[in-house]
Amino acid sequence: MPAENRPPYLSLSLFALLLTLCQISKGQSLDSSDYPVLWLKADSGALSGNAWKDVTGKGHDAIVFGQSSHQYPLLNYNFTASFNGADDSVRIPVNLDSLSEITVIAVFQPADTAESGVWGTAEALARNTMMTTRRVTGPDGRIDSVQSQQNLAILSTVVQNWRQSLSLSPSAYLMFASSGGGAPLPAFKGKLAELLIFDRALDVVTQIQYETYLAIKYGIPLQKGNYISADRRVIWDAGKNKDYMYRIAGIGRDSYFGLQQKQSISAVDADSLLVISTGSLAGTNTSNAGTLNNRDYLLWGDNNKALSLSATPDSLLMMLNRSWLMYVNGSTANNIGTEVRLRRSQLASVPSGYWMVVNPGGYAGFPVDSLTYIFPDQLSTDNIAIYRGLQWDKDQSGKDLFGFAQARDLLLKLKVLDSPTCSQPQAGKVLLQAIGGEAPFGYRIMDDSGRQVGSGTLTDSANTARVGNLPMGAYRIWLTDGSGHQSMRRLTMNVPVAENLPLDLGASQSLPQGGEIILDASRNITTSAVQSYQWSGTNGFNSMAPVIAVREPGVYAVKVTSTAGCVFNDQVTISGPSEQDIRVYPSPSTDGNFTVSVSLPQSGDVSVSVYDLAGNKQQEMAGKNNTEYRFPGHIDTPGMYMISVKTARGVESKKLLIL
Repeated sequence: MPAENRPPYLSLSLFALLLTLCQISKGQSLDSSDYPVLWLKADSGALSGNAWKDVTGKGHDAIVFGQSSHQYPLLNYNFTASFNGADDSVRIPVNLDSLSEITVIAVFQPADTAESGVWGTAEALARNTMMTTRRVTGPDGRIDSVQSQQNLAILSTVVQNWRQSLSLSPSAYLMFASSGGGAPLPAFKGKLAELLIFDRALDVVTQIQYETYLAIKYGIPLQKGNYISADRRVIWDAGKNKDYMYRIAGIGRDSYFGLQQKQSISAVDADSLLVISTGSLAGTNTSNAGTLNNRDYLLWGDNNKALSLSATPDSLLMMLNRSWLMYVNGSTANNIGTEVRLRRSQLASVPSGYWMVVNPGGYAGFPVDSLTYIFPDQLSTDNIAIYRGLQWDKDQSGKDLFGFAQARDLLLKLKVLDSPTCSQPQAGKVLLQAIGGEAPFGYRIMDDSGRQVGSGTLTDSANTARVGNLPMGAYRIWLTDGSGHQSMRRLTMNVPVAENLPLDLGASQSLPQGGEIILDASRNITTSAVQSYQWSGTNGFNSMAPVIAVREPGVYAVKVTSTAGCVFNDQVTISGPSEQDIRVYPSPSTDGNFTVSVSLPQSGDVSVSVYDLAGNKQQEMAGKNNTEYRFPGHIDTPGMYMISVKTARGVESKKLLIL
């Protein structure tokens, strides 16, 4: 990722590999044993005058030197402490000299790009370490660079491992807003939000759990990897959401951290484009009157695309190229009522304003007929569009995609409710809905020949109407509102694909001399899709098999009935020399019924005699002056019989077995 787009997140490790993208295979929910040894929060009311209380209750309360008031400026609507970089700093009674491992997590925002001290040890012998806005020093004087981004907020994690030492200082302490006893650098100038000191190297999951808390609270996106809650849930999946990894922010509540973030903006959203809050946005997070249930989270990130407009693939909307993914976690998170604020001054100026559009399920794209449309409730004097009362993930898919579209005078939204079927060709039904516009709304439906097949009005409170009795075909639907605005949509009613059979017998063919042609009606059709086959030929041919062998010229037609009850037809012409063909079927016969089929190359007389094996004639049949004969017969007594057929070409015999 280019440096100019990289979130200002710092993860430093001295002699320890710090992984930030992990799959949680082991671990546990955090408990009191996972607390740091020191935890300073500027927003908790623990900073007053020259005293800064350690919220762990372990007694490592800090003393603030210098100015008596620290102003408490905001970072993501949370109070921080302001330091002037001249005569103030924080002394913390924590001695790191005896420790072999430490983890330090800090949240701060420099006022400028000049190097200044953030934290460091003082009067230490074994554990001389410090962090500035540009570098970190640690064991054996090793220096790591800090690449902070301008004066944006930073979430930094430093993990250090030390060799055992016999030279320990009993009077060592820690400084905040200062480099301590390290390099003689200016004190920190800017905002200090939180400082956490651990007397151990945090395991990967625990580290990310704490970083997740701080990232949500202060709107500082983690550079990469999952967001993990105190109870080990992945509340932002970096792998699944990789296309929306920019300017991540969120709201949520977690009692373990004391987190109750009710409104957020990304700390790297320099233009303050998007703000989301539970309930109405307030001046500070603590003054927000909204409520959140424990372990409910809403996190969102964007695709980093330009704030320009492009047409959707169906050309029905002009959408911002930048879109957002809302990722929802928690048993009641989809009941959180939120307010979305969009700073329109950062966008192209359009007289009609912007609709907010939500794609439930978070799948790619913004197809107009699948979207939920939200109109702004208010446009503030500073050109901020306010959308109220939004609830997310109503389909419980875990995510929604959302963006902003240029508002139209009127848009017709279509939803096919039912499709025609073979057994119910008039079953087509569609839901019409007016988006925008002014009542009353009227519609007209035209078929592809230009004939009007329906009309009416949208009469319910949702501006919708259900229109039925639409057979398969193409339609144009016109919607007109009370001001004369129109929206036209095209609609195609198809028989469901599952009911279509790709039947294709191919082109006409010629019989080879003395040979046959195989016709396969099932070639492109699965067995489970077919109920029956029925063949017929102009030469009297009939069969119910899917595949037939053709030995006579003629036009062969097949009728295939699908399991859905649809009937599909095809035919093919077979040309070539005609031959005499005599067949007896079925043989063997299980019920005594049989047929003698005779095909002649030209019209003539036929006589048929049936004999038993003793030579006794059992039946006779005859026909005159025809080319095709079908003689039905029946024999009650089981046994073998001989069928003798006499034509102008002579006598031909066939066997018949009756079971």
